Amino acid sequence: MLGTVGAAVVAWSCAMTGWAMVPSDTPTGSQLAADLLWFCVAAGVAASMVWRQRYPVVVCLATAAVGIVSPLGAVAPLIALPWVIARTDWRRSLLCGAATAAALVATFWRDGSRTAENVIFSATFEDGGPMTYMSPLGYTILGALVLGLSVGVGLLRHRATRADADADAARAVAATEAGRAATWQQQSQSLQTELSRQEERDLIAREMHDTVAHQLSLMSLQASVLEVSSDDGEVGDVARSMRASAHHALEEMRTLITSLREGADDYGARSWSLDDLGDLLDSARERGVDLVATVFVSDGDSAPATLTRTVYRVVQESLTNAAKHAPGSRVAVNVRARPGDGIDISVRNPPTSAPASDAVPGSGSGILGMRERCEALDGTFDAGRQDDGTFLVSAHLPWAPTL
Repeated sequence: MLGTVGAAVVAWSCAMTGWAMVPSDTPTGSQLAADLLWFCVAAGVAASMVWRQRYPVVVCLATAAVGIVSPLGAVAPLIALPWVIARTDWRRSLLCGAATAAALVATFWRDGSRTAENVIFSATFEDGGPMTYMSPLGYTILGALVLGLSVGVGLLRHRATRADADADAARAVAATEAGRAATWQQQSQSLQTELSRQEERDLIAREMHDTVAHQLSLMSLQASVLEVSSDDGEVGDVARSMRASAHHALEEMRTLITSLREGADDYGARSWSLDDLGDLLDSARERGVDLVATVFVSDGDSAPATLTRTVYRVVQESLTNAAKHAPGSRVAVNVRARPGDGIDISVRNPPTSAPASDAVPGSGSGILGMRERCEALDGTFDAGRQDDGTFLVSAHLPWAPTL
């Protein structure tokens, strides 16, 4: 701000000095009009210093033209020239330098052609002594000095501008590299987390294979031996059902272990359809569950795999809980499924008539798992004992209509 004010004051002062040194006779109307014109032009030259940084080429060429055709001098283009050199290419700098030199030559020629006291570069060393004027060589040396000073300032500004640009580029590169480093660090943390998760999966898979799968294999083997060696047909049927259940559990266990070891995001078990509910209910009856079922399904084949898997698991877990906690009681299963209306599930069983010692305590994880499966599909789930002692499991799962 102070530099702009100073440049405008210097340009105005020098322009007014050059105008004041113009010889004038008795003022006439045309002379007054010319004086007013040069006054306005001088004000415009001074005001143009405000834009010498934003539009240096325009300001330099315009003020140089004024300096060539008017007595206002070449100070303004000399002030604007450093910004041309600092902010433009060498072609524009050369053009503006030539225009400034031409304005400087015109100014010095005009001053040297005046006489007596109208010459700016003149001096009297003694009172009443002769007037001393600058020689052509002096004008040449002075012009070279002021032009060289203007160019030198421009080169310094150009170097400072390049240094600032390099610093900005360096800061941009540093910011980019910092962003990349942050991204790499985040990716590294993600990889470490994934490796930790995979190690946990491997550990769980080993434990399941060494304990649960081993026990299921023994159960299947013992059921096979009992099925072959028993002469009682009912015992053989029960052993056959146990062997089939153990074999089915082993298949799902192997699939689950494979999914854990491969790090799959989705459990790769078989995808049931809603039509498989009949096989599930028949299997429960074979295990001795007293079961009454009502199942109405429309367009079951079009149901998504995640939806049918959740329905299958909810019904399966509900039957398992009823068999454990209320053995011998009748279980009522009601499933109604239709695209657009959703799927409604209810599994109801009265209190058990078996002795309390026969009841199997539960951890509640089965109900928690069913609830999480339903809520993951934006469904609702509820399980609990009713006022009449009946235990009721109810769920509703949304099913978008088929397009």
